[in-house]
Amino acid sequence: MKNSNLSQNGEVCIEVGGLWKVFGSDAKEIINSEKRTASKESLLEETGCVLAVRDVSFQVNRGELFVIMGLSGSGKSTLIRCILRLIEPTAGKVLIDGEDICGYNSKRLIELRRHTTGMIFQYFGLFPHRSVLDNVAYGLKVRGVAREERYARAREVIAKVGLKEWESYPPSALSGGMQQRVGIARALATDPEILLMDEPFSGLDPLIRRQMQDELLNIQAEVQKTILFVTHDLDEALKLGNRIAIMRDGEIIQIGTPEEVITTPSDAYVREFVQDASPAKVLTAGNIMEQPNVLLYEWQGPKAAIHILGTTGLDNAFLVARTGKLLGLVTLKRLVELVQKGGSSLGEALEPDPLTCTPDMLLEDLFPLAASTEYPIPVVDDEGKFLGEVYTSTVLGSMIREKTTDEGAEAAKVEAGEIAAEETKTDV
Repeated sequence: MKNSNLSQNGEVCIEVGGLWKVFGSDAKEIINSEKRTASKESLLEETGCVLAVRDVSFQVNRGELFVIMGLSGSGKSTLIRCILRLIEPTAGKVLIDGEDICGYNSKRLIELRRHTTGMIFQYFGLFPHRSVLDNVAYGLKVRGVAREERYARAREVIAKVGLKEWESYPPSALSGGMQQRVGIARALATDPEILLMDEPFSGLDPLIRRQMQDELLNIQAEVQKTILFVTHDLDEALKLGNRIAIMRDGEIIQIGTPEEVITTPSDAYVREFVQDASPAKVLTAGNIMEQPNVLLYEWQGPKAAIHILGTTGLDNAFLVARTGKLLGLVTLKRLVELVQKGGSSLGEALEPDPLTCTPDMLLEDLFPLAASTEYPIPVVDDEGKFLGEVYTSTVLGSMIREKTTDEGAEAAKVEAGEIAAEETKTDV
């Protein structure tokens, strides 16, 4: 188990330590006895108590989108509710900005929920008799914010989630995806430091769900809230999470980045959980880039460049400036043509319209680039500085392996179906 895999970088916003939730009359006695290590099933059979969360610890950095993922019954929804004490923990601590809220009285807890946190559930919980504007402004009304001020703020966040001009409509006039945007806007209106989102998109159609995921990422890039996001969907977790915590039977069994979860699963359960996940949705250009055998520099002449390429057996290389900025790709053919016409600047031998990518570009987004060029793809930072290169063979080879794997899995399903059908005939 990797409960000890806590965040080491950045300012900690939320810290959960040794958190337990056991439903039943003997809950505290159980966690202070040898029964604390018993399985959920045996505990239920012996005591009638239900173990929902077992000794969970983790940290969330300020501005991080932290995903809690698990199958039904894993304890993820109970955990997120314990963090706001919508469900009272049996034991443990929940620190928000360094203060243990498990010691808060009801007044301080209400203030925390009104001013520091916002929560978005799977079921939107909108007031059907109120307009979109009044739904979004409701939290500010509860705070006592003046009508003009709260409506101005509500209109601002309504526009942010793409619902401008829908302010006067009732929720019933909106689609499911639009209603969920109203829920997000209502949570954002109070400008909370922390957002807790419990399976907010799971009731939406796949296309709308993907659009809402993109919308959340766009909003997060702008507002940089600390978000705890609960889901049972691995693809959703991989797409959204800066880090992912995987739960099973009330315990966190691995915490890591999407890449770590896919490439280094902690045990057989996680390995099986992620086995169908596509590396192309997780690996980035920065993960697979390599350093070139040779680079050419702007102060070198064409004859020197021809000599360098000749000694390495290459027919192309990237040209960089003194600052390390990528200038483009130089080919041996263009160098020879440059020498023949008496040119002296390597800039005259550059291939036109060079392709580039950033280190955070996903492997799946590199496929069209790799298919359109015969040369390596240079990786550059935001200032255009050369970082490394990605070989097209690496990208296209990954695509072929993934397609082969998918076809093999599909063939296995078909074969299994045919065998089952044949066995049924035999039985008859």
